[in-house]
Amino acid sequence: MLLGAVLATTGLTAHAEWLPLGENSIGSFFIDKSSIVTTRSVRQAQILLNWHRPQLLMGQGSKTYYLSEISTAYFDCGNRQLGFGSRKMYAQADGRGQLLLAPQLAYSDVKLQDPIPGSTGERAIEAVCGK
Repeated sequence: MLLGAVLATTGLTAHAEWLPLGENSIGSFFIDKSSIVTTRSVRQAQILLNWHRPQLLMGQGSKTYYLSEISTAYFDCGNRQLGFGSRKMYAQADGRGQLLLAPQLAYSDVKLQDPIPGSTGERAIEAVCGK
């Protein structure tokens, strides 16, 4: 029971290989290289965002804030596009602390888009698909 509680509050897995993608005005981005898999002719990977400022959970009716989130990103390497699916919001940076919210988004609802040139999205595509 205690181990389950510890695992539930730990966002980052022991085998994750978080590599920096870059930073912009909202936060710092990392990709877990060990999470890259190919499904449905697209690749997917876990992306960590450490926010520069605490973010208010929407629709919670309280003043609950999160400092990081881990998202499932989908990559169409042929078209050099990406989109984001399900997310997990954590109380602390680096996907640590209490898991506060984990909205699910089906792959069929993910919108693949072209990244902004020079953005962390473009660097994520390069990390997953190559240059």
